[in-house]
Order: sequence, then structure tokens, then C-alpha cells
Amino acid sequence: MKSGSGRFKYTGWLCAVLIIIGLTFSGGCAGKEEVQPVEITVVHGWGGTAQTHKVVREIYQEFSALRPDVILKEQASSDSTIAVEKANDMLAVDRMPDVVSTNGLSYFVQNAVTKGMALDLMPYIEADDELKASIHPSVLESWTTEDGKLYTLPDALEVMGFWFNASFFREAGITDADGNVKLPDTWEEFFGDCERLDAWCEKQSSGMSVFALEDIQVVEDFLLARLAGASPEGLAMASAMPSDFDTPSFKRTLQDAARLYSYSQDVDNIDNARQAFLDGRSVIYFNGVWESDIFRGTGIEGEIGYAAYPTESGASLSYISPSSGYVVYDNPDPGRRKASVEFLKYMLSTKVQNRLAIDTGQAPSNPNVDNAMIREDYPLLGNALEVAHGADLQIKSISSVWDAAAVDFLKVELPQACLTEEGRLRLVNGLNGQRGE
Repeated sequence: MKSGSGRFKYTGWLCAVLIIIGLTFSGGCAGKEEVQPVEITVVHGWGGTAQTHKVVREIYQEFSALRPDVILKEQASSDSTIAVEKANDMLAVDRMPDVVSTNGLSYFVQNAVTKGMALDLMPYIEADDELKASIHPSVLESWTTEDGKLYTLPDALEVMGFWFNASFFREAGITDADGNVKLPDTWEEFFGDCERLDAWCEKQSSGMSVFALEDIQVVEDFLLARLAGASPEGLAMASAMPSDFDTPSFKRTLQDAARLYSYSQDVDNIDNARQAFLDGRSVIYFNGVWESDIFRGTGIEGEIGYAAYPTESGASLSYISPSSGYVVYDNPDPGRRKASVEFLKYMLSTKVQNRLAIDTGQAPSNPNVDNAMIREDYPLLGNALEVAHGADLQIKSISSVWDAAAVDFLKVELPQACLTEEGRLRLVNGLNGQRGE
């Protein structure tokens, strides 16, 4: 009996200990909630079938793979215009996705700020040295508000000069003593070259011309480059919205726009302008370095080069412009705000920036990206970036410095108005009239 009673007491004591341990363990677990991943939504215009679109979507998806604590949902459209319009419609009913990729459509930035829904990114930047170092100085210069706030970060810069077919320049005799292409230093040399190229084109075939200009190219690529390169007065006008368009520099720019058209075949969209260049039906093509992605692997890849714009003084000029980029919703949920900023930091990281350059032809926004490495892997883009960044003067795109109403007015009126003295006067008065409204 004694031994049986002892076994009962021992067994009872052991069970009690196990129950206490179990209760302690379950109590400890009850005190710790399972951490749920944060879900954020990115609205973007990279939903098309082009290879560049596929690459960007892959990069977005890799963020989720690297960050299991964040679920990244995409609302993709086939282009940025559609995507940003959808996001803008949401603003109208006081809603906004966590992240919107504007891809240069800056009206959304202003609308989101006006609605009080855009997150000020500056506190996050100031608190994170790594993030701060990945932002190009021109972004901070262009997008920091007077009260020190920042509402957008681009993952690429808008870098523009112009493309040219070096073979055609050589065949037209526009070379130095060693037979290398001699690019123009001044605008008069530029138009002199146009005259020689035009004469050469006439001897080749009726389908060839110096340019195949789509009207928006003249406004977005040529106009400010010509104006900024005219004089100090013109440079000032190209750097901020002018208070007066009735100036010698602007009038000369309009006259030269007419000269430009005189060497061009008409095309109705940028795709046809590009195709004319690819087909060898035009010699010079105005557009940014990102076109390298389309030219890579084509029959003319080895024959084309990139050039900075000339100026009256002989200095070289290019566009280095930080267009609007990602806008983050000032979400009441701090976890979603933080995850959204982490996504931006990921997009600006050196690794991602290198991939965007090599695989999509975009100009890196992160100043720490090594262009020599890009040039080694992707000579066409690397050389174009080197030319543009090495220019003596660098200006911003017209949509970054002039009012949208003025730019839209020029896109509609410039092609015909620039051709006559009466039309140019009407254009100047129309722009000045907008300033007075």
C-alpha cells in the first residue's frame, strides 16, 4: 500500500508540473500576436506587353520576395496616362493607392498635395542616410517645396540630347580631317549641317529627309534647347516660366522652329518618327537616352550616336530633368506608410537602378550608379549618358519648368504659327495673354 500511494503522489505531482508548464507556455503565446504582413498597393503604367514593361513588373515582384513582411499588390495599366488618370479619379472621392507611379505626369503630384493625401517624404529621407544618398541632387532641387517638403521621388531621370546616323553624316561629308563625324558646336553650324544633309538626302531617294518630326518633339525636345542656347536671356527663360515672351531670344527660337520643319517629312506620332530613323529615312532623331532600348540589336545600332545640343556660344547643352515619380499616400496606418517608403528605397537602390538601366534603357536617378559599368554592359546607353551628363549646360524639360497651359498651347499652335511672322506674333501674344489671366 505504501509504495502504491507513493506512486500516486509522484504521478499527481508530475501531472501538476506539466499542467503548470503548459499554462505558462500557452499564456506566453497568448501574449504575442502573430505578426501579419503589411499590404500595400502600387498603381503603375507598366502593364503592357513590351519587354521593358515585363522587366519593371519583375522588379516590383522581387520586392515582395525580398520582403515577406510586405505584400505588394499591383494595379497595372498599359501606360502611365491611364494609370495616373485612374489614381486621379480616386482622389476625387478622397481615396488614394499606397503608391502611384506618375512617370512624369506631374499633375497628380499637385492634386494629391492639394487634397492633403500625399506623404511628405522629407522626414524619412533625413532619418535614413542610405535613402538620402540614393537621391539625385537635381531631384531635391526641383521637387523640394518652399517649406522644405518633398512629395515625389523618380526612379529615373529624363536625359535628352539627340540621336544621329553617323554613316549619313560621313557620306554627306560632315567630318573632320580624320574622317570622323564633326558635330555642330553652334546653332548656325547645326542648320548649316542640315542644309548639307538635305542636299545629300535629295540625291539618295525621295523618301529621305534630315528629320521626321512629330510636332510634340519640336516643343518638348527642340524648343527649350534652342532658347537656352540663344543667350543668357534665353537661358533664364528656359529655366523658369517667363513673365514675358516678347523677347529677341524667343522670337529667334520660333524662327528656327520654322527652319527645322523645312528639313522634315511629316509624321503623325512618335512611333512613326522613330521608325523613319530606324529605316534610314531620316538622319537626326530628337528623343531621350531611353530610346537606346529600342535601338539595341537593330541593324543601325553600330551606326548611330548621341549628341548634345549646340548653343550660340559653342557650349554643349543637354536636358537632365527629374520628372515626377512615385507619390506615397499619407496613410493613417504607419505600417503601410513605412512599407511604401521602403518600396521607394528599394527602387532607388544601386542594384535596382543598374538593372533599370541595363534592361530598360532608363537613366539612373541614383547618383552612385557607375556609368562606366553601364557603358561596359550597354555601350549605346552608356555613351549617350556620358554625352548628356558631360554637357557644359544642363536644363530641365519644358514640362518641369513651364506651366502646363503654356506647353499645351504650344503643342497645338506652334507647328503652324511658327511658319509666318504673323503667326509667331500671335503665338507670343497668346502666351503673354495667358500670363495676364
